[in-house]
Amino acid sequence: MGIKRQNLSSGRVILLIVYTIAIIYFMFFGFGRPQINDTLTEYRFSILFTGIPLWFPKSLSLVFSKLWIFSLGNLLAFVPFGILIPMVLSTKYYKFIFIFLISILSLEILQMVTYLGSFDIEDIIVNSLGATIGYFAYKIGNKSKSRLKKIMSTIVLILIFSFMLIVFAEIFNKVFDF
Repeated sequence: MGIKRQNLSSGRVILLIVYTIAIIYFMFFGFGRPQINDTLTEYRFSILFTGIPLWFPKSLSLVFSKLWIFSLGNLLAFVPFGILIPMVLSTKYYKFIFIFLISILSLEILQMVTYLGSFDIEDIIVNSLGATIGYFAYKIGNKSKSRLKKIMSTIVLILIFSFMLIVFAEIFNKVFDF
């Protein structure tokens, strides 16, 4: 039993490492960032909060717009961290989100200073909300008895929490006139 548990745990660590490498690749090298780097001569940053950049598309053409896909991707790409980090570290939310915030803040600063992206406070917020969705979906979904129910519950909760967050973002942005 101990060997099987250790293999399962090391598999999760490897999955976390591989996923982290993939996210770092996309943050620094994906979407043509190195080519953009050739033309930049100053730091790009956005430290003003102008709202939560999440919304429901108002038309079918907006569903396929790059901006909407990018915004939704900023949320959903970080959901797996909310699942994998607690699996590996078995940590409470406050410790998890502290570690996550320090990590994403460091990566955003590194993007800016290497000219391979920009420091964007709204990205940090949306990335953290995605990780939070993953964390609570995993913690709640993991209470099911069978493995299949755990997985299905977690997926359904991710969808529900994401939908609820987008509704909240739209209301928040309207109320505060963003």
